[in-house]
Amino acid sequence: MNYLLKILLSIILNIFRYIGISILVILVIFTLYALPAIFSLPHGIRPGLEPMTIEEAVAGLRDTGRTDAELIEEARSMVGERMVYCRRNSYNSYEKAFKRGYGFCQQQAFALARLLKDLGYDAVPVQAIRTQFPDGNIGGHAWVMIYLNGEALYIDPVYYDPAKQEVTFIPLSQVTGYSTFFRILAGWGCASINAHRFYVSGSD
Repeated sequence: MNYLLKILLSIILNIFRYIGISILVILVIFTLYALPAIFSLPHGIRPGLEPMTIEEAVAGLRDTGRTDAELIEEARSMVGERMVYCRRNSYNSYEKAFKRGYGFCQQQAFALARLLKDLGYDAVPVQAIRTQFPDGNIGGHAWVMIYLNGEALYIDPVYYDPAKQEVTFIPLSQVTGYSTFFRILAGWGCASINAHRFYVSGSD
């Protein structure tokens, strides 16, 4: 009996070992695939952009005379204007992406949520695997949910109508937050997907 248990345990351990090695190999392949796109983006801050960190942005926004709606809109538009959509800096942290002035939706959403949190609002990045965009295309997307006066509101740095104060996309699948594991996994996966789209389209 002990011998059979040892054999069974050895089989289980080998299965987990092979699964771990397979995942590691996939991650390495994904990373190598994305690197040419990453290296094709000029180093440093986007041309014509003034250097600014998220902390500096918060300090600049934090003054008197603004209503909540005005402050939230200014933070939202700041992220949208500063972080132009880019498929080639996916491995940057959202802080570095904000500083450089490039970012895809996940980086934009985390930067905006951080700005709003530091300004004293309850805001979290959320995502949906399937989202219909204004042009009819369907794909994954990340944006921000903010709680204001007991109401949960969606805001987005890009797909947003300030006049109506509503997003211009439609979530088609369940909207969820980001666990640490999912954030890492999504970041790695998005880097390869973004790189592939860049290779195919030749643009960001």
